[in-house]
Amino acid sequence: MRRGIRQIVEETWLLLWKDIRDFWIGGAVFAGYFLIGRLFLYSLCPMVTLTGFPCPACGMTRAVLAILKGDFAAAWHLHPFSYAFLFLVLLFAVRRYILKKDVKCLIKYAAAGMAALILFYIYRMIRYFPGEPPMTYYYGSLGYRIFSVVFH
Repeated sequence: MRRGIRQIVEETWLLLWKDIRDFWIGGAVFAGYFLIGRLFLYSLCPMVTLTGFPCPACGMTRAVLAILKGDFAAAWHLHPFSYAFLFLVLLFAVRRYILKKDVKCLIKYAAAGMAALILFYIYRMIRYFPGEPPMTYYYGSLGYRIFSVVFH
């Protein structure tokens, strides 16, 4: 039986609201961390805040925002994996909410993407650290402050 557009939209919203109800605590924790991080921390990235070193995904948020604004060159410069990330999010959303198919098959793609992300991180650390943003060191990190107190 073929579903109409209206039925697809209704089923999609119902499934989305079910997911929101099922995972609202995680969403609330994430939103709280985001709010506190924006108000009080230098970066939303725990690795940068604690160690001062950029993480493998450093620049990803700014790159995704650049894509959404249409600044594709800036997004590519900040983090080329932002395109793959958005593609996987879109693929997940289509499979889960529109096609109503299992999304566990995407785990292998996410794992391969994580492995590639780690390799790319190593390359960026060798090639660009500590000079070119976002691959810079944050001297206000907790790790640097502790290091300064202990060794100075």
